[in-house]
Amino acid sequence: MPTYDDDEDEDERPRKRRRGHESRVPCPNCGSRSVRNGPWPWYLGTVGALLCKAVICNDCGHEFDEKKPQADLATRKRNLAIGINLVGGIGILTVIGLLVLWIMYTMNPR
Repeated sequence: MPTYDDDEDEDERPRKRRRGHESRVPCPNCGSRSVRNGPWPWYLGTVGALLCKAVICNDCGHEFDEKKPQADLATRKRNLAIGINLVGGIGILTVIGLLVLWIMYTMNPR
């Protein structure tokens, strides 16, 4: 069984390199430009991803929106979810309403 001295540092192990890229905007928390992609909720879909780019700072771990770094990311995601679902709901109700009107018009005896 191997023994470990108290003098050995764990820093000698090779570290995993975090995947990331250089951001156009610095992190609002620490000013670093090294970021990686952040988690994206499924309910915001592609439209939400076009409007908001969630990233995580590699230096301090702060999550922020790369397009609006000063905005609160959780509030931004919530507002996008409400807006996207509201527009989708209005579209569905419009299609159903027009379908009902068309059925009423075609069923009306002349």
